[in-house]
Amino acid sequence: MSIGLILEGGGMRGAYTAGVLDVLAENNIFLPNIYAVSAGACNALSYISKQNKRNYEIYTKYASDKRYMSFSSLVKKGNVFDFDFIFGELSNELLPFDYEEFFRSSMNIIAGTTDCMTGKSVFFDKNDMQDDFTAVKASSSLPLVSKPVKFKGMYLLDGGVSAPIPIERAIEDGSHKNIVVLTREKEFYKTKRDMPKFVLERKYRHYPELVRAMLERPEVYNNEKKLCYSEQENGHAFVIEPSKPVTIGRYCTKSDKLEELYDLGVEDTKSKLSDLRRFMALNSF
Repeated sequence: MSIGLILEGGGMRGAYTAGVLDVLAENNIFLPNIYAVSAGACNALSYISKQNKRNYEIYTKYASDKRYMSFSSLVKKGNVFDFDFIFGELSNELLPFDYEEFFRSSMNIIAGTTDCMTGKSVFFDKNDMQDDFTAVKASSSLPLVSKPVKFKGMYLLDGGVSAPIPIERAIEDGSHKNIVVLTREKEFYKTKRDMPKFVLERKYRHYPELVRAMLERPEVYNNEKKLCYSEQENGHAFVIEPSKPVTIGRYCTKSDKLEELYDLGVEDTKSKLSDLRRFMALNSF
C-alpha cells in the first residue's frame, strides 16, 4: 500500500512545509504521490527534484526581493507573485531547478487548482507540467492579487479555494494512508470569510460559482482539517503541524520570520520522526 503526501498551501507560511520536506528528504523519505495546492505545490517541486534547502534559499533570500513579490508586480502584471521571475530567472539562473531529475523521478505531484467557471477543483499531475509549470502557477494564483491563469481551456485560480487541504482527492484516488503537512497549528480553524461578499461579487461578477466557493471556503477548510485528524485517530493519517501558533501572514517578506518558521518545520518533523517511521512501517509493504 502506497502512502500519499498531502501539502496545504498558505502563501509564505509554506516556509514551514519547506522545513518539513527537507527533513523528509534528509531521511530518504520520498512518497510516490504528492497532493498539493498553492505554496504546497511550489514546495513539492524541489522535493521531487531532490534539491534539499532550495526552498529554504527561496524563502530566506528571495521572498523580500521585489522581483519575487511586490505591489508593483500586481500593478504591472496583475500578479503579486511575479511568476515570470520565479519560474524564469530564479529557476534558471539564480537557483537552478533540476528539471531532468524532476521529470525522471518516479514521484508524482497532483496539484489542485480552482476552475473559475464552476468553483470546483481541477487537479493536474506531472504529465501536465511540461508546459513551464502552468498548472503550478495556477494553483498558486491567489484570488484578488492574481489574474486567472488560462490552461487547457479553463480559467484557473488558487487550488486552496476549493480544496485547501486536498486529502479528499487523495482518498478518492485510493490513497487511504496519508502523511499530512499543515501550515497552521492544530487548534486553528477559520471563523470568518477571507473577504466581504460584496468585494468578491464586484471583482468576480462573471464568475458567480467562484464567489460561492470563496464564501464557502472557511467551512470547506474546517471540514477538511477535521477529516485529517479523524483519519489520524483511525490510524489512516499522520499529521505534521506547527507546534506553536503561526502569526505571519501569507504575504510575509521578513526573512527572519520565514527562517524561524522553516526552523519550526524542521524541529517539529525531527521530533515526530520515530512515530512517522512507525506509521510508515505499519502501513506500507
